Amino acid sequence: MKKYATYLFLALIIAIGIATRFYKLGEAPAGLYVDEAGQGYSAYSILKTGKDEFEKSFPIVFRSLTDFKTPVYIYLVTPLIPFFGLSAFTVRFPSFLFSILTIPVLFFITQHLSKNVSLAIIGSLLLAISPWHILFGRTNFECNVALFFYLLGVLSFYLGLKNPKLFILSAVSFAIAIPSYHSQRIVTPLTLMVLFIRYKDLIFDKTRKKYIFAGIILGALILLPTLSVATTPGFLARAAGLNIFSHIRQMPDGFIASYHGILNPVINGSWFLSTREFLSLYFSYFSPRYMFFLGDYGARSSFPELSTFFLWQFPFYIYGLFLLFKKKNLGNLKFFIVLMLLISPIPAAVTRDPYTTIRALPLVVPQILIVSLGIFEFINSLKNRTGYLLIAPASVLIISYSLAKLYSSVIILNEYHRAKAWDFGWQEVVQKIQTLDQKLPIVVDNARADAYPQIAFYLKYDPGKFQSENFEVKPEEYYTNLNRVKDKHIGNITTRPIFWKEDLTKEQYLIGDELAISIQQIEVNHLTLISEVLYPDRSVAYRIVKTNPLSGSAK
Repeated sequence: MKKYATYLFLALIIAIGIATRFYKLGEAPAGLYVDEAGQGYSAYSILKTGKDEFEKSFPIVFRSLTDFKTPVYIYLVTPLIPFFGLSAFTVRFPSFLFSILTIPVLFFITQHLSKNVSLAIIGSLLLAISPWHILFGRTNFECNVALFFYLLGVLSFYLGLKNPKLFILSAVSFAIAIPSYHSQRIVTPLTLMVLFIRYKDLIFDKTRKKYIFAGIILGALILLPTLSVATTPGFLARAAGLNIFSHIRQMPDGFIASYHGILNPVINGSWFLSTREFLSLYFSYFSPRYMFFLGDYGARSSFPELSTFFLWQFPFYIYGLFLLFKKKNLGNLKFFIVLMLLISPIPAAVTRDPYTTIRALPLVVPQILIVSLGIFEFINSLKNRTGYLLIAPASVLIISYSLAKLYSSVIILNEYHRAKAWDFGWQEVVQKIQTLDQKLPIVVDNARADAYPQIAFYLKYDPGKFQSENFEVKPEEYYTNLNRVKDKHIGNITTRPIFWKEDLTKEQYLIGDELAISIQQIEVNHLTLISEVLYPDRSVAYRIVKTNPLSGSAK
């Protein structure tokens, strides 16, 4: 394939990737999940005050509702706010951008390792229309940014074997990937260890040694802030809460309470059960049943009616697996695919959630390359002219079907069926709050879910005021003190559980979901219904009511 044709195909593929990720970027998914709003408000606070909402100057990891968030994504959002404003679009834009940039990076990795332009074109096209990759390219998920820097590190490492100066870029990319997302704390070091072992003779050649050491020093400097808090409870909070080997969680699955026999230390042993659970979770990521039929069970980490891969890719995946282990001439590409296959599921498998695609996102790369290998060899197996003539219309038909399926699931079905999962409605609630009598207090129920990030986000509430109204921990205890203050104050708004007996004695507004404020409670307590915010399916998302203490309801 001629060079200009290659780059034309790549440009078209990138255009497809942009179309599938950019259309209604800030509108679909409908709503803004609490973590998205929280990271957006943290970025806004950094921009306005140089501190997050908990008064910590430029945190290394960010305090959140129940854990600590990785910093790279938040710092990427911060400089965008002056240009695009504080909006859902702004918060999701870095994920979109790095999702698109990943497409050409995968192309060049595949081309370099396989010396096969056609295979690289197929792989990048499949990534451009991948439901798995598109989902995390349309929403605020740090894993997409981390995957880009990880793959850029891999690409520049291999290119560095010929041009040693690129080892510095590789080191910088890997060093950024590690603090970008929790999974990369495992994936990147394991990858580096294997690459160093495999290519140690080339790496420490006299012509490359100085660039390797320069890269190591620069990478270490980038990682120094992360390493400085790596042993703190805040940094480890996420891993401690989800790790199946953690002693603070419940007894592992498979514990038999009624068994007390001589083999009890083995059968009910914590490490035995945890290891068995890990292996079960690990191998689930290679299951065609999950990949092509069930998909991720999470409402925010999947699209309705779509698995992680399209069903039509299933036979090519099986054929590609066969070829991966049969063909002897795949060289470095085979090594790269197998390496990513083995390493990518580890961070996800050590958590208790089954088949969680967000933590296993790097796995999309080797599995797409396996499908690509199957498609490429299938096309090559067509010996007659008729077969080749059918490839173009068949390809157009399959891609059109895939894009239509994506539109239906991402833009239509997801908004209708998954709005609640994406915390739809808080923008409408805040718009209504701004029309209320600001002299009266407002209580927003948080008995089941916190809403202060969305309220502060959509109000664009002054971070300096938020910091003065809400104290959680001293700055010097930011990473070590895990105590949380659930109640938050945003001007005349307080987020806390509704206490009916006390709250009915004063005139104020109450805001909550259908469980917090039911029609029966409105009637019994003589509340005035101010407004209802509805989900796209017309069910009630939130109610805004006003108390009437003189009506006798508080007696």
